[in-house]
Amino acid sequence: MRWLLLWAAGALAAAPAIRLEPAVITSCQSSGGAATVFWNSDGVAPVTVYAGDTPMTGAEPATGSAATGAWVADGMSFSLRDAEGRTLASVNAAVRCDALPWWPLTAGNEWHFRRNDRVSTGQHSVWHVLRREVVNGVEWAVLEGTPSNLSRLRTAEDGALYSRNASGAETLLLDPSGQRRGEWAVTGMAPLAVTLAGTFSGELSWQGPVQGLGRDSGRFARGIGPSYFQTNVIAGSSGGFGAGYTLLEAVIAGARFTPAYPRLELGLEANVVDFSVKSARNCALPCYFVACFGADLPGTYKPCLEASVRGGAGRLALLDPGGVPVFETAADGWVRIPLYRAPATLLPAGKYSVRAAVGASVVTLPLEIR
Repeated sequence: MRWLLLWAAGALAAAPAIRLEPAVITSCQSSGGAATVFWNSDGVAPVTVYAGDTPMTGAEPATGSAATGAWVADGMSFSLRDAEGRTLASVNAAVRCDALPWWPLTAGNEWHFRRNDRVSTGQHSVWHVLRREVVNGVEWAVLEGTPSNLSRLRTAEDGALYSRNASGAETLLLDPSGQRRGEWAVTGMAPLAVTLAGTFSGELSWQGPVQGLGRDSGRFARGIGPSYFQTNVIAGSSGGFGAGYTLLEAVIAGARFTPAYPRLELGLEANVVDFSVKSARNCALPCYFVACFGADLPGTYKPCLEASVRGGAGRLALLDPGGVPVFETAADGWVRIPLYRAPATLLPAGKYSVRAAVGASVVTLPLEIR
């Protein structure tokens, strides 16, 4: 009996095996989840790893690992096969994208937004989780850059989002299931969230109550957090849009989600602007108020263009028709280019250019001012 037990234990330890890490995949994109496959063929070589009936690797040694892309579906079979095509071991993937929170609140997470409001357009705002703190046995995320009512947040095990005000009162902010009434009501769900930071599996839309003269609304991308946040003013003829935040980039658990930029990219809102019809955005007064529709207030038109520089830290310059810089700034992301000289003198008409330089790489785009 003792010999039989020892032989069984040895056989179990030496059997060919294949496994996925993580065992339950919760990090998902629109096409599925990602994992690493580990295998040990007990000395049989070469071996090949299959995803379903498709080879995922070439001929491999007896022990090894390989990373999948973000295409693993729940229940997908992975198998380890020898040179004759015989299956040595297999495992099925467990993908649980629904387990991802709507607003991940790990310390260090960050959201970069483009912000428009009644005073300015094309501004940028960064929300981030500074730290975690425990109050009366409950752990909260401390955020900075967010609206004041969103500076202390936590996500419960059932996915509900809670906020904590300055006096310590806890409020149910959002129940994604819609079964309980939070301050934010769920107004819609979609299978995909398409954002500038990427496409993710799941979108939730919400709307808050009227508070004072405003009402908030927005959208979440599952596993990423807020993809849009808006405040509307409720004030008769002066009501309407108050401020809006559109997600540009996010850093979640150390992973950065950005558009697929090439090594160096320079982007401009427009290559031609016409001051006579004010086709360039006004960076001083966008005039959202109904009361100033049609008004032409002197000295308030300060046109600008937004540019994006991707590929690293560098410099951006606006060059006049003679190639002389009229504006220069450090650049690593979004930049606003003024098309006027202080206090409000518009640049002369002509054929300008915008130049971005990162290291030895230089990109130039034409810009015509009329």
